[in-house]
Parts: sequence; C-alpha cells; structure tokens
Amino acid sequence: MAEVFIGTSALPEADVDRMKDAGIGWLRHGFPYPFLDRLGGELNPRYVEAREMAVRRNAQGFRLMGTTPGLGLGTQEQDADGSYRLVWRDRYPAWMGRPATPEFLRSYRDMCAFLATDLQGLVQMWQIANELEIPQFAGPLNMREACALVIEAAHGLKDTDRDLIVGTNTGGSTRSYYLYGRLYADPEAPLDYCGVDQYYGTWQAGGPETWRERLQELWDLTGLKVLINEWGYSSAGGIATPEERASRLPICQTHRWRNAWGAGHTPEVQAEYVRIAHEVFCEKRDILLGAFFYRWEDQATCWQCGRGDCPVETAWGLVDVEGNPKPSFHTFKEGVQRLQACSE
Repeated sequence: MAEVFIGTSALPEADVDRMKDAGIGWLRHGFPYPFLDRLGGELNPRYVEAREMAVRRNAQGFRLMGTTPGLGLGTQEQDADGSYRLVWRDRYPAWMGRPATPEFLRSYRDMCAFLATDLQGLVQMWQIANELEIPQFAGPLNMREACALVIEAAHGLKDTDRDLIVGTNTGGSTRSYYLYGRLYADPEAPLDYCGVDQYYGTWQAGGPETWRERLQELWDLTGLKVLINEWGYSSAGGIATPEERASRLPICQTHRWRNAWGAGHTPEVQAEYVRIAHEVFCEKRDILLGAFFYRWEDQATCWQCGRGDCPVETAWGLVDVEGNPKPSFHTFKEGVQRLQACSE
C-alpha cells in the first residue's frame, strides 16, 4: 500500500527532532503572491523569505505541501460596544486585477505556473487557497467563482509539472458540497485528491469517530483518495450555555465552544481524541492519502482576535507554547506508528 502522508503546521523555530520523533514527515507551508508590481516583475521579499524557508525545510528532511495565496482574510474585530464582528481585508496585489474577472483568473493561473517552476523539487504537493466555501477565506467570491479559481490554479500547477500532487480543501460546511460536485465531476479539473478540514467536537458536532463516515462519504462522492488538510481538537475553552449557542455570538467573544467531545476541552481529552482518530484512520487507510494535524504548537495569542485568553486559535498543539509535549503528543506518536504499520 502507498505511503500515508503525515504532516502538520509549525512555526519556523519548532523542534525538528521532536517533530520527526512524532512521525511527522510533511509540513504545510504557505506562499504569498510572488511579485510586487506585475506578473514576472520584481520578487516580493516575503515570497523570497518563504522560498528560503522551503529550502531549509527540505534540508531538514521534510516534504512540503505548499498553499497558494488567498484573496485576503477575515478576522474578528471588536466594536466600540465590545461586540466582535468579522472584518474582511484584501491581500491580493493590484496587478492581479479584480477578483472573479477573466484578468484575475489568468493572473492566478500564470502565477501558479510560476510557483510550480520556481519551487520545483522544493514543494511536492499543493493545496489551492484555503476553505473557499467559508466567507472568512473566500471573501468576495461566490461558490461558482471559487471553483473557477481552483480549476485555473490547478491547470497552472499541473500543466507546468505533472508530478505535483494538487488539490484544494474545504471547511466541510454544507456549502462544500457545491465545490465537491462542481470540481470532481469535471474531467477537465486536474485534481489529485479530495481535501477536507474538520474539527469534530470543537468547530463541528461529533468526535473522532465521525471521521469514519466522512472519509467514506468523500471517497464515494469524488472517487479520489481523501487528504485531511486539517484536523484536531482544542485542549482549552469552556462549553457554551444554551443561550450562548442560540445567540451565535463569536467564540472569540464568549471564549466557550458550542461543541465538545467526552469530558470537554482539556489536554487529557485531546490526547484520547487523537488516539481514537488514528484508529479510524487505520480502518480507512485504503482511501486515505494523508492527514495534517493542526497544529504542532500552541499559540500565545489568537490570530483571529489577538487575545491571549481566547481558546479559538491558541490550544490546538501537540506541544505547548514552550515546546513541551502535551499528552496528545504521545498518543499522536503512537497513532502514527500504528497507521504506518497498517499501511505496509
């Protein structure tokens, strides 16, 4: 049976030996728009830095799943009355054109062709943008426009280097079924895997056992092996009251999750969650391309709202903010060993 890809997202200073000890062989690595003023023009210094980091990661023995740049990002910002709301900010350069126009699609395809050429041998697999059915990442794009972007990007990458493994991911919402139906029923869409992000028991209802049904569903729907681009369970945060659930207030505001599994959001429950998830992955090994755990380390502050006491983006790691292993580190390592054994 083919190798299973085990990966994560990690900061540059993450402990390389410890990641390898956990069984991690792949890292998710984002790239910004490569040019400053025009397609083929002066390189963006941030892109040069990302490429240099890719060289460093390869030298450390990791393979990379690159992510192509998104259009922008929505973050939670506080109003004068203390309420949080989602605020979108564009991040694409002016030379790309206006999103969803033919000019933008051509620019994005050509940019992806450049990435495939410039990073050939450094990046072995690509995720096109991120969760394009979620407003926080799709911004101005509707679902039809998001699918058009994915198809153009896939052609830019695969037409340039047929050896690349190319796909996209969804956030697993009900809107994602439009994307799956549009992309994977199109014989002209050169996609190699079906990608999905899910956080059962935290962002979504369910638990690690829910992966059993979801993996099978996506295989049956698309006919392609499934890559779990993101998965995990938060080890911190309270549980929302019925009133808070009904209010739909942002979790950055309440600091309490709408979902939980087992005894709640603790390091010990996270460890058990990780253990059971790997048991399910072993059961579905024949349709599983790989799984990228989100994420390697806990974060000091939440990237969505900027607060250190917010659980939304701070307590997902296998190690804490100082790099010390959490209980989940050990069940992850054991789970990967079992998964690799059932792949032989």
